Amino acid sequence: MSIRTEQTRDTPDGMRADPELVRQAVAGDREAFATLVERHHARILALLERLCGCRELARDLAQETFLSAYRNLASFAHKSAFSTWLHSIACNHAAAVARRKKPALVLDATTAGSPALEPVAATPPAWARLERQELAKRVATALALLDDRYRQVVVLSDMQGASYEEIAATLDIPLGTVRSRLHRGRLELRTLLKTE
Repeated sequence: MSIRTEQTRDTPDGMRADPELVRQAVAGDREAFATLVERHHARILALLERLCGCRELARDLAQETFLSAYRNLASFAHKSAFSTWLHSIACNHAAAVARRKKPALVLDATTAGSPALEPVAATPPAWARLERQELAKRVATALALLDDRYRQVVVLSDMQGASYEEIAATLDIPLGTVRSRLHRGRLELRTLLKTE
């Protein structure tokens, strides 16, 4: 599922759309905001795990992301999808942590083997699972070595399925910058994976 998936009206099963939930939450309905958190939590957590490489840190950042969203909900202008705005907040929190923790991000053992980084398959043989786990560890390590600017666009594009336009809106950068960072990030990631 891509971050571009945004509900704009009530669904046939009666679920309220994000814009309606935002309006209700701004009006003081805490359950409406709780529904937004429940709806978007898994994707935000997966994004943050991939950006920072540490499951525990990603959980803390996800909590900070939703807290920031709640505090600033009234300023959400509905110019983009709520999910895009939320992804932008998450990326900003991850970037702030990365700036404080230079030069390298720490990977914990649980992140490299997390389902968020592994391809999904129906009961593969043991050797295939081990190969996938090893690849996931190598990718996670290589991602941690990428510059933050490149890691953000690579994760959003290649792991979250965001379009260039969505990445530009999320990171508040021009479309050309998205393209150049994605190209450079992919090249650097490929180089890092070859050298391991």
